[in-house]
Order: sequence, then structure tokens, then C-alpha cells
Amino acid sequence: MKTIVRVSIILLLLPLSPPAQQEESWPSLSYLRNDYRAVSVVAHVLIREAEMTGRVGGYENWRVTSEVLESFKGRFHKGDVIEYFHGAEAGLKKEYFKGEKIIFLLADYDPEKKALRYSVLENSSLPHTPDRVRKLRTIKRSYAKRRSMRSSKLTINLRRSSQEIFRLGSVRRQGPS
Repeated sequence: MKTIVRVSIILLLLPLSPPAQQEESWPSLSYLRNDYRAVSVVAHVLIREAEMTGRVGGYENWRVTSEVLESFKGRFHKGDVIEYFHGAEAGLKKEYFKGEKIIFLLADYDPEKKALRYSVLENSSLPHTPDRVRKLRTIKRSYAKRRSMRSSKLTINLRRSSQEIFRLGSVRRQGPS
């Protein structure tokens, strides 16, 4: 009898645990990699200030100022301050823009100000979790390896090309026999 009760309790509680685990590990590495490729800046930030700048239809535009805690992609470094814009459905509370977030930013050139203007990739701002940071570090390392492999291949190709040019030059100087 006790065994049946224990099994029943376990079976009742079992469906409650996967969603919590799933939320912690979401999004997948491939999902993050796709967002990473689509943007100019990926960073772990601490939001300092947020204010609504306008409303169009059922949407609000927010200007957010935050401090970079860790940069995964782009020209920003730890301690830099980023100002970016976040479009959201109307009714979003200011509390959403508090604390640590992982942001994916698109960069658009503003010819009036002659500067880049950053905006959030839709549905990509995420609360900070150790799992997401680990995945983004993995993605960053994989892109760094690709860049270094490309640059080493380019160096090898340039070296080969210069050797071939040198060889061809010496053949031309000797002239026909």
C-alpha cells in the first residue's frame, strides 16, 4: 500500500519538474547561435535606466541605458555604457527593464547624428542565467576559432602567392634559354 502511495505521489509531481528545468536550459544552443549571427552586439548587461520614448498603435518604444558586464560580440567591453531602443507591446511595465539581461542588438547607422543606433532583436532579450552565459561563451569561442583559422589560411595563401610571384619574377629575369 505504501508503495502505491509513493508511486502515485511521484507520478503526480513528475510533470511539475520538467518545465522548470526546461525554462532554465531554454533557449537551445542552435537558437542562440541563430540570434548571435543576426546581430552586431551580444552582451550581458545591467540595466541602469529605462524610459518610454513614444507609442505607436499598440506598441511602445523604450530607450534603455545599461552597463556591459560581459561582451560576447561587438565593440563594447566590460564597463561600457550602451544606449539602445526596445520596442514592446503596450502595457509593458518598467520593472521589466530592471536587473541583469542578455541582449542581442541590431545596429543601424543614423545619418543625422552620424552614429550607430542600437535596437533589440525582436523577442531576444533574456534574463541572465548561468546556462545561457555558458552557451554564449561557447558560441563566442567557436567564432573566434573560425576567425583565427581564416586569418591563418589567408597568411598561408599570401605567403604562397608571394613565393610564386618571386619565382615568376626570377624566371622572367633569366629570360629564355
